[in-house]
Amino acid sequence: MKDNKTKERFIELRGQGLPLAKIAAELDVSKPTLISWERNFKEEIENVRAIELEAMYDKYYLSTRKKVEFFGDVLSRIQGELETRDLSTIPTDKLFAMYAHFYREAQHTLPKIEFRDEGEAQLSKSQRKAIARTEAKIYGPLLP
Repeated sequence: MKDNKTKERFIELRGQGLPLAKIAAELDVSKPTLISWERNFKEEIENVRAIELEAMYDKYYLSTRKKVEFFGDVLSRIQGELETRDLSTIPTDKLFAMYAHFYREAQHTLPKIEFRDEGEAQLSKSQRKAIARTEAKIYGPLLP
C-alpha cells in the first residue's frame, strides 16, 4: 500500500497530463495500480487539470483578451454598419454572414473553466462507483 504522498503526487502528475508509463517509472508504482488510482481519484485529477488549464489561460490572458476584444470590436463595427443599411441590398446579406461568423468566433474564443467542490466531487464519485459496481455484475471484473 502506497502512502498518501505518493497518491497525491500521482494526482498531480496525471492532472498535468503525464502518461501512466512515465508516472509508473517516477513513482515506482505498477500500471494496474495507477489505473485503479485513476478510477478512484477521477474527480481530483479533473480538478488538477482545471487548475492547470486555468494557469495556462492566465499565462496567455492577454492573447485571449485581445482576441475577445478584436472580435467584439469587429462585431460592433459590423453591427453599426448593418444599422445604417437597407436590408434589401445584397451587401447587407454579406454583412449578416460576416456578423454571424465573427459572433461564432467570439463565442469559441471565450474559455470554459469548470471546478467541482468537495460535495459535487463526492456525488460524482458515488455515481461512478455505482455504475462500476453494476458493470462488474454484468461483465465481471476487468482486471485479473
